[in-house]
Amino acid sequence: MFTSKRVSRNVQEIRFDFPTTKTRHHILALSDLHFDNPSCNRELLKEHLDEAKKRKAAICVFGDFFCCMAGSYDPRKSRGPAAVRPEDDYPDYFDRIVNNAAKWWKPYAKNLVVVCPGNHETAILKRQEIDLIDRFAMKMRDFGGITAAGGYGNFIRVLGNRYSTRFSNTIYSHHGYGAGGAWGRQTTAFLKYLEQVEADIYIAGHIHKKETFPIERAYLNKSNNVRTKSIHFIRCGTYKNEFKDGAGGWAIEKGIGPRPLGGYWIEFNADPDAGMKRKIYEA
Repeated sequence: MFTSKRVSRNVQEIRFDFPTTKTRHHILALSDLHFDNPSCNRELLKEHLDEAKKRKAAICVFGDFFCCMAGSYDPRKSRGPAAVRPEDDYPDYFDRIVNNAAKWWKPYAKNLVVVCPGNHETAILKRQEIDLIDRFAMKMRDFGGITAAGGYGNFIRVLGNRYSTRFSNTIYSHHGYGAGGAWGRQTTAFLKYLEQVEADIYIAGHIHKKETFPIERAYLNKSNNVRTKSIHFIRCGTYKNEFKDGAGGWAIEKGIGPRPLGGYWIEFNADPDAGMKRKIYEA
């Protein structure tokens, strides 16, 4: 398993123990669930979360956990079965989406380490003065969970232990900015994060695209020997399938095609010589 703790409002720690070189630990990185939206593919999400429980993985959600666009004073609002699930309908809309989400997520309370806000949640905080992420995290802790509310920009220190040898990786997540058109990928956005923040893994979401790639950087170690290290970039996909059969709807009218669903697994193992090694692949 793992242990975790909240260090500050946008810093968490996850600690893994590696008793052997064959030991593997996992983080399931997710974003843009839009969980309360009728288009959220909850069946696929449940499949991935059940696998996370099986692997005893840490689950981290990096923004737009909620869609939350049907509030009374929200200029983006729309009503009806295409926009609001029946169990979330008025009059207490925000209470319902938080409470119903917490009940659904209860089986994963001990795996869900952090949920960060995205632009959908920060819009509600700005317009309605309601912090949906903080309320959801509190509900999960009421169920005996470990969930922390993170930041739009967030750090996670991943610590590893193999006997007396200690390893660490730093994850920096930023939900994202700008828009993701049919052809835009925003790959260059990672260069901005790289310029601003030092980390081993950079994670973003927001545009409902999906990709991961490494770069190699050279450095001098303490003995003045040139070494290289890998830095990984991850753009998580979504669980909101607005395209469906392509017949109509907002996404079709805007020319937004099907989006890749799911997130990424980050798999760690400890190498006595190479330190904490990682492998990243699709969920």
